Amino acid sequence: MIPIFLSLGLAFTMACSDLEDKPKEQSTERIPDSIIETANIVLMSEGRREAVINAARLIVFDQEDSTIATDVKVEFYDEKGVYRSTLTANEGLVRQKRQELTVRGDVIVISDSSRLETQSLKWDPIGKLITTDDFVKLNRGGDIVTGFGMEADNKLENVRILRDVKGKIIDIPQDEEGLDSLEGDREREAVP
Repeated sequence: MIPIFLSLGLAFTMACSDLEDKPKEQSTERIPDSIIETANIVLMSEGRREAVINAARLIVFDQEDSTIATDVKVEFYDEKGVYRSTLTANEGLVRQKRQELTVRGDVIVISDSSRLETQSLKWDPIGKLITTDDFVKLNRGGDIVTGFGMEADNKLENVRILRDVKGKIIDIPQDEEGLDSLEGDREREAVP
């Protein structure tokens, strides 16, 4: 009887030691440095406000310079600090050191003259451009233009849709001067 207990004890000890020798699996889940509820971030450039980001929740990863935002609203300002447009989206990624913002999900940008709808946008602070590769719908004064891919300034005054462009123009000029204004001068055609 004793040899059976010794055999069972030895087997149990060996089984337990096998468990201890195995390396523990490390979690691949990123752990945030902080979580902020109801947040407000002001992006500055040379002492001027460029954008104000409001979010229901921010999940911050300091070492990655990444902040994930939910229920995003961003107000953009021009070089004089004057309000230009508002963006809303389901979520966003803020890179504060680079002053970059990428948003996804039911993205809408509204300025005093335009409304843009798409599924993703990226703000490039160096080029001062809003860009996307996704489908876009731009409504300006009743005129509707759709297509894929876009570059625009933050007021949506200068917009370039890159592929498969379609449109419905309501206000077509009837005279030669009005038609010429549609072509624009060469400097206005380039998106900054």
